[in-house]
Amino acid sequence: MTARRSRRRSVACATLAAALCGTLALTGCTHTKSSKSRKHSSSSSSSSSSSIHKNKKKDKKKHRFIGAGAGAAGVGAGTAAHRARPTQCSAGPTKLKATSETDPSVLVLTYHNPLGRPCILHGAPQVAVNGSPTPLGFLEGNPGDSFLGRQVTVQARSDAYALIPTTEPATKGTKPLNKLTVTFTDNRGMKRGGGAYLSFSQYQPRYATQQAKVGNWYSSLPEARIKAGVSR
Repeated sequence: MTARRSRRRSVACATLAAALCGTLALTGCTHTKSSKSRKHSSSSSSSSSSSIHKNKKKDKKKHRFIGAGAGAAGVGAGTAAHRARPTQCSAGPTKLKATSETDPSVLVLTYHNPLGRPCILHGAPQVAVNGSPTPLGFLEGNPGDSFLGRQVTVQARSDAYALIPTTEPATKGTKPLNKLTVTFTDNRGMKRGGGAYLSFSQYQPRYATQQAKVGNWYSSLPEARIKAGVSR
């Protein structure tokens, strides 16, 4: 009996030892797998955050380039706007011409803007005939009334017109013009800058006396005719 019990105990002990070894082995495997999983997860999140960081850097670069382009465009637009800003028109024999018309009788002054940007004409020009020191009067008002502050913008390579009606004997006279002096005015009707001298020969008779008056500048010839009372 004693021998049998000893054997049984030995078998039980061996079985228990085998069971304990198996449990420990399983625990070790689980721990190893868990460690590997954590390592893999850690490396994945690290690479993910690295790629996000890189993308942010790319986005910043893009924003920088876009901002630089917009700034350059703004500078270009500002320069173009500055170039297009109107300047004051200046008198000159190549910019001015005078032609006479009949029925009704009128002297037409035409100003041509040769510039690549607009220029401004104020009110009406000061015009003197045959070298007179006194310019003709203003047809549409003197400085201080409706003339004051009026201006016309002459577009690039375009024309403006000022008319001198000579429909009455007192304004037309009988002697042809030999010289016409045209000076531009400021917004008060005062002389501004030097004048342009237009000379005429006997084959180009134009008539006007000291009693004639000068109309304002207009960018449209039909409008200038209406304002001067010589529309056709």
